Amino acid sequence: MLLALGLALTLCPAPATPRPTARDARILQAVVERVAQSRAARGARLGVVVEDAATGRILVQRNADGEFAPASNFKLLDAAAALAYLGSDFRFRTTLVARGSVNGGVLQGDLILVGGGDPVLTRADLAQAVAAVRSAAITKVSGTVLADTSIWDDQRYGGGWAWDDMPYYYQPPIEALAIDEGTVAVTVRPGVRSGDPLRATLERDPGEMTVTSVGVTSPPKGAADADCFRSPGSTAIDVVGHLPMDAQPVTLHCAVDSTTDQTAAVLSEMLADAGVTVGGAAVGPVPDNGVRDVEDQRPLPAPLAVRYPGAMVVWTHDSVPLIDLVRRMMPPSDNFIAEHLFKMLPVAAFGQRGSFDGGAAAERRFIGWLGLDPASIDNGDGSGLSQGDRITPRDLVTILRWEARRAGGCAYVTSLARAGIEGTVRRHLHGTDAAGRVRAKDGYIWHVSTISGYALSRRRGLMIFSIMFNDVLGPLRPVYRAQDAIIKAIVDLP
Repeated sequence: MLLALGLALTLCPAPATPRPTARDARILQAVVERVAQSRAARGARLGVVVEDAATGRILVQRNADGEFAPASNFKLLDAAAALAYLGSDFRFRTTLVARGSVNGGVLQGDLILVGGGDPVLTRADLAQAVAAVRSAAITKVSGTVLADTSIWDDQRYGGGWAWDDMPYYYQPPIEALAIDEGTVAVTVRPGVRSGDPLRATLERDPGEMTVTSVGVTSPPKGAADADCFRSPGSTAIDVVGHLPMDAQPVTLHCAVDSTTDQTAAVLSEMLADAGVTVGGAAVGPVPDNGVRDVEDQRPLPAPLAVRYPGAMVVWTHDSVPLIDLVRRMMPPSDNFIAEHLFKMLPVAAFGQRGSFDGGAAAERRFIGWLGLDPASIDNGDGSGLSQGDRITPRDLVTILRWEARRAGGCAYVTSLARAGIEGTVRRHLHGTDAAGRVRAKDGYIWHVSTISGYALSRRRGLMIFSIMFNDVLGPLRPVYRAQDAIIKAIVDLP
């Protein structure tokens, strides 16, 4: 394993080695055919492309141009497009402005928190904003805290997303202002006896969210399935399920209803905690954030100084660079980061408000730049959550090749998790001598399992692959093994 980990460090750039032969291609073709006839593939569609990274020669292909649901393999396109349009050094900016005059510690106006789409803004960052307000000698706000998210539209959910996934951390609303990845922390504790209600508490400064528990304490070593539930449009979280009476407390991260409203409400509470009194009604005009859950592809709003003439900038916060967000996104398959990259694409590409449809149009243009047919993808989002997303194995391999060859692309390659070791791909190739030789992104939704990435073969250098299963019947574990069989054959080419 130590040898494999050492070799993995040379994956980008890949070492010079003899190129694959016709015999190597026949070996891989035979493995793919066996997988296609296996029990795992029964009733399923299988798409495969394996390519020599150095020459672009395709060694094996099966349904290479078939359109497949990619699940989280869509993040490969999402990240590549974001790096192309925004650049690896791009940072999302959040700004707090004070509109109105300050007299005797009183702001005769409003605080306006201007969202810039930062997907990793935290409560700790808001604490810095509160400290900046105090440093500006503001102890009272006669108006209130407003949110300006006009850089994006206010359509919160991608087309084809499941409504019953809305309560969960992996499908929060997507707006230009958010903290803690659109979630609020709920601590759940068992009761004293079996049958007692579970006890649920929200973290300090819960914003607009509330919580009640309808969960039940189970016997020792009993059911442990406590979870969040929230009806669409509601700010009330219900804790459901069970915890054993001898269990330790668990913390659930439950999606909020509106990340914009939640962030503004939390900032108001934190200001109050710090001794800054905030009123309940706006003094000046409310920002034009668009109509909730309606697409808006209008041009970008005017610059901040034009929108709020004479206002004082109290605080600004820049996210980490975009390439670091990609590194943070890929291993755990972070949907929230993916969708924020996606909705920022039309801002850079077209100078219009960020939107799901605008992100889709920008990605189709990017696909065209790579010499691919823009009609070969159907992209309702950036994360792959949508049941309607489609892309071909050839498209994915082309994107991966482009990243491996472009200047600076090594950072993209190494952002992918090492199979068998970390991230969501740790279950692939685990315990084999191929672990550490593969960097990849996998994906899963109902009846779909995909994996694409880079494999450093032992004797033939770097290979690029995409293996996509759709319409899978039954459990996915046999499909994972089938995918691993193909990848291991790539690594073990003679």
